[in-house]
Amino acid sequence: MNLNKLSPSLVGFLQAIAVGIYCSLVASFFWFTGNNFSQSPEILVATLMLFLLVFSATACATLVFVYPVYLMLQHDIRRALKILAYTLLYAIIVFIVILLTIFYF
Repeated sequence: MNLNKLSPSLVGFLQAIAVGIYCSLVASFFWFTGNNFSQSPEILVATLMLFLLVFSATACATLVFVYPVYLMLQHDIRRALKILAYTLLYAIIVFIVILLTIFYF
C-alpha cells in the first residue's frame, strides 16, 4: 500500500486503529496471564511487566512516529504534522469510545 496516495486523515485513522488493536492485544495478554498464572513469583512478574513496558513503548512509537519522521526526512513537513495530528486525534477518539463502552455497557 502506498501511503503517499492516501489522505493524511485516513493514514492517521489507520495508525490510531493499529495502536488500538495493539493495546487490546496487550490487555488480552494481561487478562490471560491474570487468569492462568495467579501464583507467579513477584520478581518474574515485575520483570515481565518492565519488558512489556519497553516493548509496548517501542511498538506504539513505531506505529505513530515512523511514517511522519520519514516524511519529515523527505522534507514534507506539512503532511507529516497533519498525519501526526490526525493520528493523535483519532487515538483520543478511540480512547473515548473504549471508555464509553466500558462505563455504559
